[in-house]
Amino acid sequence: MRAMNPDVPVQPIDVPILATATIVEQHIHHLIDSFEMSGARIYGVTIDDVERVHEERNDSLRVSFLAQHPDVYELLQAPTSSLGRMFHAAAIVTTGWAAPLGPGGTVEGSPSEHVLRRRVRLVVVVCDAGVASVIRFEDAPDDVVVDDGSATGSLAEAIHAYWYDPPVTQEV
Repeated sequence: MRAMNPDVPVQPIDVPILATATIVEQHIHHLIDSFEMSGARIYGVTIDDVERVHEERNDSLRVSFLAQHPDVYELLQAPTSSLGRMFHAAAIVTTGWAAPLGPGGTVEGSPSEHVLRRRVRLVVVVCDAGVASVIRFEDAPDDVVVDDGSATGSLAEAIHAYWYDPPVTQEV
């Protein structure tokens, strides 16, 4: 786990981000038996054995629930969520609707109103090695879609800022 003392430098560990995200999502899938959560959640991820992560073994890491909020963006900015930066990685979990992309690479209209909408659970893992996400659909729960960090948009930017921007300190 990352050092609890902010004056002690954190030793980064080099983990394969796609394998880490896949293992974390499997843990989350066993913890959350739903594709409709009352809010986004953040978990701290402790890497116990980097070699086992390379082998995509479930016993290579542990996840710890840290916080929940109805709005994922407010969750990422909440003081309690900053605890995630004390772990090797953080996992952000949210559910919602997804719809197929149109010809321009965007969804036309709201995904929740699209005729081909699907319930989805998104797990995004961020650490010093990068960002990756895993999507699981309610109508095909045995299949997952993995993204190696090429996702764009406001959520991708918020997660990047959460992990990589310096912590904000408030004057009292």
